[in-house]
Amino acid sequence: MTVYKLPECITVPSLPEGAAICLGNFDGVHLGHQRLFARSAEMKDSGCCTSSCVWTFTDVAKADSNVPCLTDMSAKLELFSDLGLDYAVFEDFSSVRHLDCREFFSRYLVEKLRAGGVVCGFNFRFGKGGEGDSDLLTSLAEEFGIRSSVVDAVLHNGNVISSSLVREYVTKGNISAAHSLLGHPFSIKFPVVHGNEIGRTIGIPTINQSFPEGHIIPCKGIYACSCYVNGEIYLGVANVGVRPTVASDGRVNCETHIINYSGDLYGKEIKVEFYERLREEMKFDSVDALRRQIRIDISECLDYFATEYGE
Repeated sequence: MTVYKLPECITVPSLPEGAAICLGNFDGVHLGHQRLFARSAEMKDSGCCTSSCVWTFTDVAKADSNVPCLTDMSAKLELFSDLGLDYAVFEDFSSVRHLDCREFFSRYLVEKLRAGGVVCGFNFRFGKGGEGDSDLLTSLAEEFGIRSSVVDAVLHNGNVISSSLVREYVTKGNISAAHSLLGHPFSIKFPVVHGNEIGRTIGIPTINQSFPEGHIIPCKGIYACSCYVNGEIYLGVANVGVRPTVASDGRVNCETHIINYSGDLYGKEIKVEFYERLREEMKFDSVDALRRQIRIDISECLDYFATEYGE
């Protein structure tokens, strides 16, 4: 179990006693999750709890290897901090999956975390095999003298906001719809790796980023995006795909041209936020044709941000 103090994101020996703790996977950290965080903050502000906290897993993929994750541990920490939580507790799923409901509640929430309150969603499951639900959590909290709160489903256009729905939108390329459910842009933040450097030879340099195993991959295509470089924000055009016009090993990666930026970023972790899918990935007859299309993509990207955000 690792405890982080936010926003500094430094590890601390233990969680202060009496925190209001939000429980869940929180993959994507979407608007439904954020409703739990707001409830935790209310419990803190009312004086019944000492701080607001989130308890989650070190890697969502470990909880269910068949489900790709939207946000890795680093991305979660950044989002938790941005949303004003005081602490974040990360636990290895394998260390708790075998515990029954009462053992989990008494050993972790009462003894280890010394919780003052617990917050969960309407569909929260816990304990070995997911045998416990929000009603049982509420009952156990009452038994142990801990405050509890269950947050109802949060709807968007009549649909329950969920990580699975966000994943569906991302994999289908409906990135703007995913943004609406998340309350923030879908993003990646991976190290820049070496590519074939074709972009440099045609005057349009790019950065290459590989998707880690278990991480969700957006629908192949060209996206209008923003990039965070050395504390500055740049607009960019990202290609998620296999680069069919040039020699490719068939692996999907993210290749981004950062508009009006020049510099060596190899090895650095660059955050790329996706805003709109501009078109499908295409194979061109020549590199010159590819260059002409990228110029068009850059123009469409700038038009998009000027229209949507006045940039």
